[in-house]
Amino acid sequence: MSVEIKETSATLRTLEVNIPQEDLKAPFEKKLSQYKKQVTLKGFRQGQVPKAMILKQFGDSIRHEVVNETVDAVLNAELKKANIIPVGQLKVVKFNDDKESAITMTVEVEIDPEIDIKGYADTGVIVPQTAVHEEEVQAEFDHLMKMWSKDEHVDRAAQKGDVVVGNYLEVVIDGEKQELPENREFRSLLGESASPGFDEGLTGANAGETKEINFKYPDDHKDERYRGKTAQFKVEVTDVRQIVPPTLDEEFCQKVGVKDEAELKSNIAESLANQKQDAAKTKAINEAIDKLIEQNPFEVPNARVADLIKWSINRNVQDPKDAVEPTEEQMKTLAPEAIREIKKHRILEFVANKEKIRPAQAQVDARLQEMAKAYHIEFDDLKAHFRQSGRINQLREELRFQMAADFIVGIRPAAEESK
Repeated sequence: MSVEIKETSATLRTLEVNIPQEDLKAPFEKKLSQYKKQVTLKGFRQGQVPKAMILKQFGDSIRHEVVNETVDAVLNAELKKANIIPVGQLKVVKFNDDKESAITMTVEVEIDPEIDIKGYADTGVIVPQTAVHEEEVQAEFDHLMKMWSKDEHVDRAAQKGDVVVGNYLEVVIDGEKQELPENREFRSLLGESASPGFDEGLTGANAGETKEINFKYPDDHKDERYRGKTAQFKVEVTDVRQIVPPTLDEEFCQKVGVKDEAELKSNIAESLANQKQDAAKTKAINEAIDKLIEQNPFEVPNARVADLIKWSINRNVQDPKDAVEPTEEQMKTLAPEAIREIKKHRILEFVANKEKIRPAQAQVDARLQEMAKAYHIEFDDLKAHFRQSGRINQLREELRFQMAADFIVGIRPAAEESK
């Protein structure tokens, strides 16, 4: 038996395999003995079937099993000896079994190439400081107040900012009468719908009125079926409701978990500051990664790309049997981003290993505290669940990669303390 390994490319190894037929005799006899003990044929008790009959009926199947098992054993042993870790399935590109002298075959194995990332300690990319402005806080505060608002009936004509409730009586789009939905009721917040012309037609309407509204859909309407088309609506208005914001009293403050309006705005400002800083850091990390990818070119195995694309299009599939294979078009479209993600992962893994980055227990606990607070559960319960399920190791790995990402944009303290 002989195996020659060739370095076809940075991500591909080719194995030329030669297995003499003589090497199959012993495993064939062993497999034959197993069949003899297990096979039952009419007229013979189990284990008493003559060897000649077993060979006649099962000989080809036995040989097929022996060849597969022998080839697998040879390939696994040679790959282990050469310290080759395959990525994806091995590909047999040539196979010949003459059943007389030898089995010869050519096998291709994809691997992750070795990488040596230069310049990661000083990418020249840093995270800029961000600031939150008073008008941003006020806008978020107003949005929050709107979320907590209620609408109440008013006995007057509808105006901007009101909710008009009604029923569709007739709808004509570009001269073609449309079939009305089973539930014909609509609620329109005047001034904020996707069809300004419809809002304008309802402005000034009173409950009990029937209105005919003619307008043209905007060219950038969210539903492309209606863009730029003319519309004639006949509706009956059943109610006009005014938006009433919440009163910032003690009861409301307790409901949202603050003592007063000042604390609420302070919390909003802190949240916006964190969001802005996180966004700035994410942008800086991506810039640094792109810079390192450009400065340190390396190949990515096709199998890695295919696996990531398959995972991305099936990530929400509940039952594995419903998973689908990527189409050629999906492979072509999604490949560039998949390659970048794989390179990003390998770069951060390299940095984490090179710098011996490892999250301390305090950092793991801090992340669990954040998650417990977000999910409104006890920290100890969440920590116990993560340990029992084994997800604690996954969390450590996520933190390790996050710390490596911080490292390449000049954020050092957490990483250095963990060494």
